[in-house]
Amino acid sequence: MALPAALLAAVERHSCFTGCYRSESEVQVCIDPAQALVPTVPVCCSDCLNFHPAALVSLLPLGMTSYALANALTAHVRALRGYKWATGGYHTAGTGFWLNAAYYGNGLFLVDAARNRNTRTDVDMLIEAFQHGVVQPDDARMLDPSYYTSELAYINMSRPILPVRCKQDLLASPQRSATPRQGFSRVSIVEFQPLAALASSAGPPSAKPAPPPRELTLGDTCPTCGAVVMERPLFSGTFVGCLC
Repeated sequence: MALPAALLAAVERHSCFTGCYRSESEVQVCIDPAQALVPTVPVCCSDCLNFHPAALVSLLPLGMTSYALANALTAHVRALRGYKWATGGYHTAGTGFWLNAAYYGNGLFLVDAARNRNTRTDVDMLIEAFQHGVVQPDDARMLDPSYYTSELAYINMSRPILPVRCKQDLLASPQRSATPRQGFSRVSIVEFQPLAALASSAGPPSAKPAPPPRELTLGDTCPTCGAVVMERPLFSGTFVGCLC
């Protein structure tokens, strides 16, 4: 049984950038004054903590909990937006910290740790997440802040920004703003330079050259004119070929 289409559409349009959800307690709602309350399974956006989509239990796969629904919605949005991984909300590792982050797998991160209200940068908090195993680094050098560059931006993810091969793809998107805007989330566009440089130099994959046409022999059908290759008369003599 698939998740309700209306629920998927709602989380796809939600503008917070990580697309991560966490579980909440079951809620009973009234959908018909003449009927008893019906149970729903709600979840909460880990970024803003203000978006609480829910679905009727009767519309979900049998036995699906809020925890399972949150994981399913998170995975759906992560795939839709092209992230290798994403994480959001409060993390209890270490002394505890807030971190919203998403990674494209090419050295490019979106990071927001402003909710911590301390002097540590978004890159500092990303590295702390690596150190405490909240997320796993692709490269051991990702624990060294000197390998990163960071640029503050504001992003609206109500539609996916695709494809994101490098930082410029984000900067050129109309869903990115250099200044605060309603509906846009604060984020640092963070590049891990060793991987970002490799991705930039590689460029888009080149198309493979077409194989040379196969030489036709007697009895073959020409793919251009549709005639059979055979010995044909000329004004003097003959030739072997089709009608091209």
